Amino acid sequence: MLFVLLAIVLFAVGADQLTKILFYGDRSVCGPDADFIKGFVRFHSVENKGVAWGFLSNNEGSALIIITVFTVIVTALMIYIVIKYRKSMTPLLQIASAMVVGGAIGNLIDRIWLGYVRDFICTEFIDFPVFNVADCFVTCGGILLGVILLFTKSGHRFMNTLFPDKKSVKTNEPPEAE
Repeated sequence: MLFVLLAIVLFAVGADQLTKILFYGDRSVCGPDADFIKGFVRFHSVENKGVAWGFLSNNEGSALIIITVFTVIVTALMIYIVIKYRKSMTPLLQIASAMVVGGAIGNLIDRIWLGYVRDFICTEFIDFPVFNVADCFVTCGGILLGVILLFTKSGHRFMNTLFPDKKSVKTNEPPEAE
């Protein structure tokens, strides 16, 4: 299963970077602002210097460094958890985690090399911030993670593996006198 997870991460990173190259490259498949599906989705170039959906995008300098460092730490922590605890994770939980990690790495590549994240997918049927393929992986994987961890028995069991209930942990200490 570790090979499958690596493949998902690589697919997410590859799909994100390929679409950004196709949109932003010297021989772009479309202009800086072009209809993809008229009235539904169009391409529109945005330099996102903030976090998800442009939140905190007016910040520069130290805020960008903090955002980048935080993203690196959370991504590394997720990779560690998946590797260490994957035997107690369901396949769907592992896949959701790989989707989040892959999307995070895709956006980290932009943030480290360019100082911002390249967003270009713009919905016209609903007022929603401009996003990219990596954002899709992070969002879908994150929602799936949340649903599994909050609403399934397997998610609760996994959370108990990460954060065991102190009452259920058996110790060799004698019970306290009342």
